[in-house]
Amino acid sequence: MGKFALIPIVLVLSGCAMFSEPEPQKTALSDGYGLAPTREINHLSQRLVNDLVKQNDSLKSTQPLIVTTPVMLRDLQKTNTLGLQLQQGMIAALHSHQFNLVDINVAEVVKVTSKGDLLLSRDWQDLPRDLPVEFALVSTMDLTRTGMVVNARIVNVTNNRVISATQTAIVQQELKAYLTQSEKVVSSDGLLYRYEDRGMDQVQVVGEEL
Repeated sequence: MGKFALIPIVLVLSGCAMFSEPEPQKTALSDGYGLAPTREINHLSQRLVNDLVKQNDSLKSTQPLIVTTPVMLRDLQKTNTLGLQLQQGMIAALHSHQFNLVDINVAEVVKVTSKGDLLLSRDWQDLPRDLPVEFALVSTMDLTRTGMVVNARIVNVTNNRVISATQTAIVQQELKAYLTQSEKVVSSDGLLYRYEDRGMDQVQVVGEEL
């Protein structure tokens, strides 16, 4: 059987190990603060899911499916607030198509704290280690000068077979709450690049440190 190639072991999906890196330090991203309005994300999510449903060649709506967080195409260990919201949007869109979704962030016990009674978690130690799931929706995001390209696909994690796939491009103006034009001075790989005007490099995610 195939394996999720992330570290360390978090869940076992029908005998397939799923991995995740140790929980990062608390940040505005991990805490979920400062997230932008979701109307534009809902439209993008619905567009992606509608295409996935059309291209689906074998997944039945009764078969359990998980939706993972979209990651950057050039760094598969990196995401951002846009990726987190897109994940939630695709979960909602798939549910509207009556797919059998499994939420991997539901912990095994409720934590009763002074801040509330908490059941969702991103700590792999709190999550169940065995879920009867063979299918996962994975996706990547790539920032361009004018916007972003999203690639999404549903795979069978037991053999890595692609069940459905789609790609869509969205311009910066369609996600103004999340994407902004690049500045005149851009930092990349430790070097500074100076342009004649804004918007001459790839777009930036709002609130993301340069």
